[in-house]
Amino acid sequence: MTNREKIIVGLMLLVVVYGVYTLFLSSPSETKISGQKDLETLNTFIAKVADKAKSGLSKEQSYVLQKAQTKWKQDPLIQMREAPKVEEKEEAKLPVMKSKIVYTGFLQMGNRRLAIISGMEYEAGDKLEPGGFIVRNINPNHIVLGTSNTGKQTFIIPMEEME
Repeated sequence: MTNREKIIVGLMLLVVVYGVYTLFLSSPSETKISGQKDLETLNTFIAKVADKAKSGLSKEQSYVLQKAQTKWKQDPLIQMREAPKVEEKEEAKLPVMKSKIVYTGFLQMGNRRLAIISGMEYEAGDKLEPGGFIVRNINPNHIVLGTSNTGKQTFIIPMEEME
């Protein structure tokens, strides 16, 4: 055994001997407070708490409580961004398409925009599998699809929010 281990074992033995001595051999101390004094202290504490409860809430506390119960107008953790007005003016002329293609989600990570269309993720310029349409533009509230033929016909599909 090294000197370090001998010192640690010696200290442990001293602690064990001290614990045995205090538990079994020493007499109990007489510094305990009587039960009557504890009861009086408890009664005064209860009386103070009862007085505070009778006085009621302060104006500030009642105001905070009232505001905590009201409904939020908007979730503060979600930032609402408006789409640029220039794009909406150009797309306002386009016909709205009613089809089995369903636009259900919008994601924006930096400059990259993704649209969830019929359960699949698409970026602007991607070709849709059903129908052969091309995603021309992605906005939070609608997408613009175009045909892949030379006619360049475009359609607007509004977002359908699902619960």
